[in-house]
Amino acid sequence: MIDILLATYNGEKYLKQQLDSILAQNVDCWHLYIKDDCSSDSTLSIAKSYESKYPDKITVINCDVASGSAKANFLSLLKYSSSRYIMFCDQDDVWLPDKISTTLKAMQENESDSDLPILIHTDLTVVDDRLNTLHSSFIKFQGLNSEANTLNRLLVQNNVTGCTVMINRTLLNFAADIDPDKILMHDWWFGLIASAFGKIVFIDKPTILYRQHSNNQLGAVNNRSIKGSLKIVLARLNTKKRISATFSQAQYFFDKYVSLLNDSNQKLLKTFLVIQTKPKFKRFFYLLKHKFLKQNLLTAIGQLIFC
Repeated sequence: MIDILLATYNGEKYLKQQLDSILAQNVDCWHLYIKDDCSSDSTLSIAKSYESKYPDKITVINCDVASGSAKANFLSLLKYSSSRYIMFCDQDDVWLPDKISTTLKAMQENESDSDLPILIHTDLTVVDDRLNTLHSSFIKFQGLNSEANTLNRLLVQNNVTGCTVMINRTLLNFAADIDPDKILMHDWWFGLIASAFGKIVFIDKPTILYRQHSNNQLGAVNNRSIKGSLKIVLARLNTKKRISATFSQAQYFFDKYVSLLNDSNQKLLKTFLVIQTKPKFKRFFYLLKHKFLKQNLLTAIGQLIFC
């Protein structure tokens, strides 16, 4: 059985289409848990209407106090999962019919050792609010490198899109009792765990129609273009706050798992954390030497300029 965790907030416009796409999957070995973060629209009533219609497949979790963020809502959902595998779901996308079966097959093929934390993720098709295709590959559109999944690369940039992810229970156990205020995003955190202790597998195939609209446009900026890269650089790199948050997340990861990390990863994290204390020319050197680099040329150049 697979638990699907859906965190909602003011998602009435697209939620029905998303729920219908889950119900239309070509396998039925799943149960959907929906936790609404105190929406002010009809999101909760929509969710409850589906729960009433499909009580064996959908459970809506009541929430009296808002968590305050998507990552906090997703992390709070983890405690409701009891299945071997866990998937994450956004409220405004559309799942392709074979999303679950494709991801599950890859998980089972790679889970030779049940004690190994495994994360499976896939590509996405970028669409507009009416599901017209904007780009056939989210990974290519953003200029991401799916093979840049080692710990040194993931410390500085995430390439795991949460709504495509399946993790096994071993990885989930690593993620217990995480403070959402100390991480940048739940999918990034799961990627760090899998890179340090287990395995990340990327399926080079879209399993989701990733809807772009006014609330998430930054999620699919074309990083391969100069204009798009500059937008990302200015929004995310040219701020001390963002850079500081990356180091803070790494410090929390080190503190949380230091006793479990092998010597190589301990050394790697210590090297990364010391960068922030160095003068600029040494920071530049450390980033290059240890390949703590963003995933395409233009954003890597921006990273080195503003390091």
